Amino acid sequence: MGALASAQETTDAVTSPSVGLPLSSKDPTEVHEKDIAEFIGPKVNSRITQRFEMYCPRSEEDLRRLKAMGFTQVILDRVELHSEATKIGLKVVLGNWWSKDTDPEEIDRGLRWARAVEPASLIGFSIQDEPERNAPTTHFQFYVDLYERLLPHFRREHPNTRIEISHWGPMASLTNAQLRYYSLLYRAADAMRIMPYPDIHEAPLDDVYFIMQRSRKVMRIAGRELPLVVILQTWVHPPKNELPEIDELRVMAYQAMLSGAETLSFYNYDTDVWDRSAGFHERFGALMNELTGLSDRYREHEIATTINAQGILTSTLRSSEGEESKIEINTRRQRVKGFSPLEVRQPELRSHAGLQSTPSR
Repeated sequence: MGALASAQETTDAVTSPSVGLPLSSKDPTEVHEKDIAEFIGPKVNSRITQRFEMYCPRSEEDLRRLKAMGFTQVILDRVELHSEATKIGLKVVLGNWWSKDTDPEEIDRGLRWARAVEPASLIGFSIQDEPERNAPTTHFQFYVDLYERLLPHFRREHPNTRIEISHWGPMASLTNAQLRYYSLLYRAADAMRIMPYPDIHEAPLDDVYFIMQRSRKVMRIAGRELPLVVILQTWVHPPKNELPEIDELRVMAYQAMLSGAETLSFYNYDTDVWDRSAGFHERFGALMNELTGLSDRYREHEIATTINAQGILTSTLRSSEGEESKIEINTRRQRVKGFSPLEVRQPELRSHAGLQSTPSR
């Protein structure tokens, strides 16, 4: 494909700084505390999340189960599932993994798959997942050049489809120069996918909030405000090989939904892994019922969210008629100032869809 060849020409000779980027999901404590100071106190104004996405369903039965749970879209690596997803009313994002080393035929194949999807259903087309990890020798400028060459094609053939890209973090350990480097990715997409995975190494769960604010900081560097897809962890990581607790996922999901995530996403739907954790599937389904109920209840509200130094996130939700509600969340795994560990206080959904909040592991 000509677009890939042209993009390669501009970046093949450039040394990529991606190999030096920090990839840990847990920042050193002193670095974390210094970095988050600018985000403690100021308000974030937003609307509540209306889109719910799951990565990597593996069968038609998976799609039906996800639809029943309240998901509105799926991101597919098994691209042939797009027809069944469309049939049952799920929107589709196609996932690709392109770099300077990608064969042009693979690009062409990806575009052919895009043409095969029902146009109204194809809402996203991801060109790379974690380029800093999966293609560290590819300079981020490659994705800017590729985006600029793909954009006319997509606006012509897929006007309602966003070109997307995902990246790790962004973490507090990034230097200013590295933040500027990341800003290239924000010039290479119509929507940005970010990955706050604090539970991998028991990092503070308020990292979800702070990583979102750090992403907006990179947007300001790039001079572009993009919709945010916030991806939460439903996969296992060595050596513990344990899924996050549902109470942890609740706290992470509420932070994203109340702080401006356009789409709440989960990686990934591996039923073999889920079924090895007793009760996880059922409790996750109940959590999704709670989250979609929250989304419906406050879909017309304006939200102002702040977080304090103790990790208490507070959202004020105001309707057009002046009705005001408040949701408070203890993002810590410990008791804080009268809040139980991971407690979510809210006026009308206090029961957590029948689930009791318990201290995290």
